[in-house]
Amino acid sequence: MSIGTVSMALNDRDGISDFTRRRILDTARSLGYERPTNRNPVSASIVSVVIERLPVTPTSDPFNKPILAGFERVARQAGYRMALEFVGPGDEPEVGRWARNTTAGLVILGGGDLSPDWGQAAAESDVPVVMVDHFVPGLALPTVVPDNICGAYSATRHLLEAGHRRIGFIRGPSKYWTLSERMAGYLLAMQQSGGTIDPDLISPRISHGEEKGYGEMGRLLALREPPTAVFAVSDKTAIGAYRAVMEHGLSIPDDISIVGFDDIGEACSLNPPLTTVQVPGETMGSMALHRLLSFIEDGEPRNFVPLKWVVPTQLIERGSVRDPVR
Repeated sequence: MSIGTVSMALNDRDGISDFTRRRILDTARSLGYERPTNRNPVSASIVSVVIERLPVTPTSDPFNKPILAGFERVARQAGYRMALEFVGPGDEPEVGRWARNTTAGLVILGGGDLSPDWGQAAAESDVPVVMVDHFVPGLALPTVVPDNICGAYSATRHLLEAGHRRIGFIRGPSKYWTLSERMAGYLLAMQQSGGTIDPDLISPRISHGEEKGYGEMGRLLALREPPTAVFAVSDKTAIGAYRAVMEHGLSIPDDISIVGFDDIGEACSLNPPLTTVQVPGETMGSMALHRLLSFIEDGEPRNFVPLKWVVPTQLIERGSVRDPVR
């Protein structure tokens, strides 16, 4: 039986037979679950943030930290508390727990191990939901995301305008929709430059975790005709690429230029400082919470047309890019 069918029964929605509805409700009662009625925003004081389980705490993750700060600031001002709900690869959404009166609203943050089932279950529940830095095509949920395509396009154009033509790309895991958008921005800029896209310049994923970017850069440098510049899908990936360049006895940017994405704190402290695309994480977090609170407190109907808010990104030029050596 699908998550959607269970959600429709628990939330008294049409689309299932009376027999199936009674069967689900009887099972739910036997497990101690009671469907709440007349949600009370005053008693529902918690905003739950659903996020994949990471190797580091979310408040230590340089990308998620400012987003969470934006959540927390707006929630605190409005009298709500934040609760983090961690999701692993085998976890499934608990619709009944979300429906309890203590949960005022949900934020689904990031993608990764958050399969589309999580978004679908949230959309079918009676709990207000906003997605942040994540997008599921065809899912009717309000979403706040950075402008990944334009950011990646501007980063690649920056390298092209500096005179580079062989520009490598270090991709991210395909389970993150937003990282796939960054690859699309790179491909668009390369295509519009009039040149052909050499598939050898897009390295397959080799490294993971703290090693990300390292193996991929090594592979690019081993090409018969290596790139003169590389666009890394994230700053953490660029950090691994830096290490590989140094271990090959090469210099940034004299031998190869590098651009990252995110503008995490470490980007400024690299040698040389990393040219990157800035993502306004705290702005995204505060925008998402303001929107969620409008659903919770203003009683906006759930049959509204869901909007996708795309927050502008900005190229930050530092010392990791120069004209290629001719």
